[in-house]
Amino acid sequence: MRPGVAALLIMLIIACVFTASADSLTLTFVGDISIGDAISSRGHPNSFHSTVSEKGLHWPFSLVQDILHQDDLTVANLEGSITGRKKHKDIRHPLVIAPEFTGILQAGGIDVVNTANNHALDFFAQGYRDTLAYLDAAGIGHFGTLSPPSKTGVDRQFIVEAKGVKIGFMGYTYPQDSDLRRIEESAARLRRDGCAIIVLSLHWGRETHMAPSGAQYSFAKRVLEYDIDLIYGHHPHVVQPIALYEGKPVLFSAGNFTFGTMSKVDRSTGMFQISYDLSGNKPRLSAVRAIPCVTSGAGDFRPVPVTDEAQRREIFKKMAFRKPTQGFDTLGECFLDGGEALFPAE
Repeated sequence: MRPGVAALLIMLIIACVFTASADSLTLTFVGDISIGDAISSRGHPNSFHSTVSEKGLHWPFSLVQDILHQDDLTVANLEGSITGRKKHKDIRHPLVIAPEFTGILQAGGIDVVNTANNHALDFFAQGYRDTLAYLDAAGIGHFGTLSPPSKTGVDRQFIVEAKGVKIGFMGYTYPQDSDLRRIEESAARLRRDGCAIIVLSLHWGRETHMAPSGAQYSFAKRVLEYDIDLIYGHHPHVVQPIALYEGKPVLFSAGNFTFGTMSKVDRSTGMFQISYDLSGNKPRLSAVRAIPCVTSGAGDFRPVPVTDEAQRREIFKKMAFRKPTQGFDTLGECFLDGGEALFPAE
């Protein structure tokens, strides 16, 4: 696609999907981003490192950055260690990110990242500390709890203010019932610290499965009782349906967005926008939107907004439940048709 045509299509998507307003707050969630490679392949000609070194730090998000810079806050799940260390765990794909690649996040409009995932400690505790230090230096907010915190020493929540609203984030990987008490306590602490919106990030589910498991439904129900407003899920590397539980959005899996070690999975993904009405005494959920994309593999790695209507509808089907599931509500036919569910004030 020629650059001029791509830019025009993106501007049309922005105009149709996102309209900034002082009375609304829009949070955008994208899926797994690994802005590096498995250490064994980082020098290969079509690797993420080689591609970005040739094309520049702006490249991975070049087709979506205009959208991500237009919202109030963009959140992603960051996989891999930002480090120059060589010593790593004996696993198949230890993911490493060049320290200068934090500039990819800045250029792409990524404001906050979850670091609690199965690749957090690929380069051991020292590599994880490097990751957090480089994120701090780049001005990228981050959060994550590596359980049990008593052993890892990693238990970080993050609070950011946008449009006068305090938003609190916490993240857990492979969440278990043993994490429930910590999640409840963290949610209460964030609320005491003045957070009007609390986001729980969960690295969970079965890889490559297009639907959540029964255990995830049960876990979601339990944690949403802790005064949490939104669940943001990732790990399966494919998109899964979005649902509502007692009026609270649950993004079970946002899929891969840009991933250096791209496996052969369904490449449907998207930018998931959750909007809140700020005209009342507290934020009120007003819309759930999805901007469908497909992500790219070796030699490119860019998520590309989808403009073909038939392809858009196919992706929306993957993101939506057709029938209520175990007490959860669907986003309705309007989401299946256009990727948008609106919730007007009663």
